[in-house]
Amino acid sequence: MLMAYACIALFSLSAPAYADEVARVTLENGATVKLNDDFTWEYIILESQAKPDTVVPVTLPATVAAVSENAAPSVTPTTPIANTEALTSSAIAQSALLKSTAKSGVKVSFLDSQWDDDGRLGLTFELSSNSSEHYVMIELEVSLFADSGALIKKETVKVWQAVFRMPDSYLRKGQTRESRVLWIEGIDKAQWTKQLMSLKMKEMDSRM
Repeated sequence: MLMAYACIALFSLSAPAYADEVARVTLENGATVKLNDDFTWEYIILESQAKPDTVVPVTLPATVAAVSENAAPSVTPTTPIANTEALTSSAIAQSALLKSTAKSGVKVSFLDSQWDDDGRLGLTFELSSNSSEHYVMIELEVSLFADSGALIKKETVKVWQAVFRMPDSYLRKGQTRESRVLWIEGIDKAQWTKQLMSLKMKEMDSRM
């Protein structure tokens, strides 16, 4: 049953916002996937993670804050600790599965990384198409995670951009192309040795 979902989802439209979850399945490799009612599926890769140093003071009204000389020492109340996204342990263990994504007949996979002299991270991706559409622009949402699994940065980049009025630069059916180097700032090289990331296809523009 799961294989049927996977085959349908690999080169189909991504799950729309209104798709409802019908089941969750844990695979033999430990990864968990969510099955939707539109026959698409997606990995469950994120969990909430508390920030240990996030404490927000709350100012009390004067009538409440006032205490007598004999009262016990006051304690500054705080709001609940804020949460941030982090990869699940199973997602970290199966991180290679998160380095590719597909939508509308196009598959995008992480290919290589590099660093420049300014400390910027350069990412390169491979694109392959099984679609009858001729794609001129494809956006990719890249989420980068520290070696601990904590989310560092989420950025949307144009992983494919054709040259205006040059059909030879379109991504066509049966083609495999390499993206240009996409540079991302604000990533600590020392925290990204495991190259943890997840990919999600966004806007796609095509020509017939």
